[in-house]
Amino acid sequence: MSLKILFRGRVLLAIIIFTTITCTGIIYTSIKSLRLDREHLLLLELSKNIDLEISHSRIFLDDYLLLNDSPKKSTILNCFTNTNTYISSLDSLISEKYKGSREAILRQSLEEVAIQVKRLQNNVLAILENNAEGFNESLLNEYRDFQLSYQQLDRKIHDYILRENTGFRQRVFTLVLLTFFLLVVCIFLIYRIINSYNAIEKQQALRALEVEYKERKRIAADLHDGLGSILSSIALFIKLIEKDCTNNAENKSLVQVKELSGIALENLEATINNLNPSILNKYGLIKSLEILCDKINDIGEVSCVVNSTNSEIKLDQNMELNVYRICNELINNTLKHAGASKLYIDIQQIKKTVVIIYRDNGKGFNPELIYTSDEEKMGLRNIINRIESFGGKYEINTGEGKGVEIKLSFMI
Repeated sequence: MSLKILFRGRVLLAIIIFTTITCTGIIYTSIKSLRLDREHLLLLELSKNIDLEISHSRIFLDDYLLLNDSPKKSTILNCFTNTNTYISSLDSLISEKYKGSREAILRQSLEEVAIQVKRLQNNVLAILENNAEGFNESLLNEYRDFQLSYQQLDRKIHDYILRENTGFRQRVFTLVLLTFFLLVVCIFLIYRIINSYNAIEKQQALRALEVEYKERKRIAADLHDGLGSILSSIALFIKLIEKDCTNNAENKSLVQVKELSGIALENLEATINNLNPSILNKYGLIKSLEILCDKINDIGEVSCVVNSTNSEIKLDQNMELNVYRICNELINNTLKHAGASKLYIDIQQIKKTVVIIYRDNGKGFNPELIYTSDEEKMGLRNIINRIESFGGKYEINTGEGKGVEIKLSFMI
């Protein structure tokens, strides 16, 4: 349980790190994009306002000079006042927000425009103070010079905004690439964590099976050397006593004791064989299953066939014992519950994968019952647990009246 919690914690940590960095990147990108949009809109608005105020000042100055419209004086002065305010705001924005070499060029153009606006303002003030009439050529040229300077400034502002947007898109693209790379790294880490967890779980299962195998072997040896020897000695002494007894009643009792000791020996041998099948140690997996099927065929009720293109599948003793027990349990399930007349076992080794296909033509069952408390399916659940304990997979195809096909596979 602690191992599962540890690995789940690592997977969750990797997901949290990726999610946090991704969300941070998205939030940063959104905030930066909104800020740039506001700043660029403000640049364009201030620039456009400067052009509008100067254009208005020229229109109002024409009205004053041609029509002698005195109220236009204050309007003209307001236009220049607003123009200077916008120029100051634009200069402050560029100074505070933009401090690179490109910004220096932009500020230089803005300073040229400011100087021309100041010169133009002074000349207009001189005309207004002298109450001059008619539009002089020098003032017209100054307006034209301002418009040319302003066009250059406006072009540079647009170019600067375009470069800023291009640079921002490049940074966003870089951020997307880094996020994708981080996603790949997180997926790889999660994959490694899951593989490590599966490997450790498989090792633990194999160690548990190995301990079980050694314990079964030890118990079988203890029973054989201890209880088996005692029962064999009892049988031997019964034979000796039997020779010395002449009383029929006593002979009859000895015969019963002899039979009981024989039954006890047979049961003990069956228990020992169940704990540590000697036939498996002697003949190997495939031959042992064939011998088991021959015994079933001798009874005549069920036809049993074992098929394998490789009669010497290389498995360690522990794994071989588990496969033998799995096949034995499948056969027992068929004999007890299926009412089948035929059963078939196919065992193949494909590179490092062992595949077991088991079929019978019995009555079948509802696969969903495997996960219920039905005691008849306990053996099948044990088989599934056993195959999953060493990293195997299973497929069960069956139904009411359809027989059973079970496919088991595992790596060696």
